Amino acid sequence: MKKWFMLMLLLVCSNFAQADDSEVLKAVESAARSWFELVDDGKYKESWEMSSVLFKNKTPEADWLKSITGIRTPRGAMTARYLATAGVTKSISGFPDGEYVVLQFYTTFAEKGLAMETVTLAKTVENTWQMADYAIK
Repeated sequence: MKKWFMLMLLLVCSNFAQADDSEVLKAVESAARSWFELVDDGKYKESWEMSSVLFKNKTPEADWLKSITGIRTPRGAMTARYLATAGVTKSISGFPDGEYVVLQFYTTFAEKGLAMETVTLAKTVENTWQMADYAIK
């Protein structure tokens, strides 16, 4: 009887953990897509402003505006974006230890076709998620 009770307790707890992970992924993906919306609309200044302090300290606004304009303008409009992978980590090179989620998206653009976008989000002290790093290949 004890074994059965422990097994049921373990199953219930694991379902809660999976539900929590699912909710975190939803929040992170939503934050990433909100940030991407600014970039997709050419609102590069706003995308920098919406980014984490970590990103702002690493990348001055003028550098970001120059970089993202050169990266995104030749690609044309974004036509589709699909989440490919998601990973959680406590440490990322160049950043202090913390809570991070790295998302990779397959994205298609009108002029340059398929690309892989990688966005790293950092958890803030307010328990929200903000963009900390971005790369496109």
